[in-house]
Amino acid sequence: MRMGELGFQFLSVFIAIVIPLLFLTLMIENKAGKTVILYCCWGVFAGALAYNLNMYFSSSTGQWRMIQTVSPLIEELSKGLPLLLFLNRKKYPRIPKLIIYCAFASGIGFSIQESLFHFSLSSQELTDVWMLAVRTLTTSLMHAMTTAAFGIGLFISQKRRNIMIPLIFGLFALCATLHALYNLFLQADFVFVAAFMPLVMFVTGRLFMICADDME
Repeated sequence: MRMGELGFQFLSVFIAIVIPLLFLTLMIENKAGKTVILYCCWGVFAGALAYNLNMYFSSSTGQWRMIQTVSPLIEELSKGLPLLLFLNRKKYPRIPKLIIYCAFASGIGFSIQESLFHFSLSSQELTDVWMLAVRTLTTSLMHAMTTAAFGIGLFISQKRRNIMIPLIFGLFALCATLHALYNLFLQADFVFVAAFMPLVMFVTGRLFMICADDME
């Protein structure tokens, strides 16, 4: 049985990245460290999952609508859904700051899968290596930070668990909106805004993490 080229690529990237990381989790004794790595593994899988979902829904939507509305929501859901495991009151009476690290790791795993996919479609010249570097500093960081924003939202909203369901929908909508805005800036004449947007989000998130110890 011969696989399609894209299916082979996604599966090979998943195997090449995830299996070594799983061995790493077996070596690490720190439970939090294991959890972060496992969420990174999920992100790699989520990259392949989102691609296939995007391809499925793109058949019934226009390309512009797909990029601006459907795709951001699919990708944010794919990356962020496992974070809902932190809402288990028995295991996590209080949502730990760990959720934010796990969210960031999931976005990183997703961005690795996506970046390798786009790089494989390039002409593989030296300029493409430069573009890959630029992508990892912008789009890849955006994927990590929008998922981290979802984790931050759950972390600071944990005292409102009685209204958690609408909060979850609202947070996913917020993350998808940030994602869609980034795509819009890239499509319009605001490339520099798009380039700095993930960096601003990263600095803001890092400052929040410094202050988050007092909130646990």
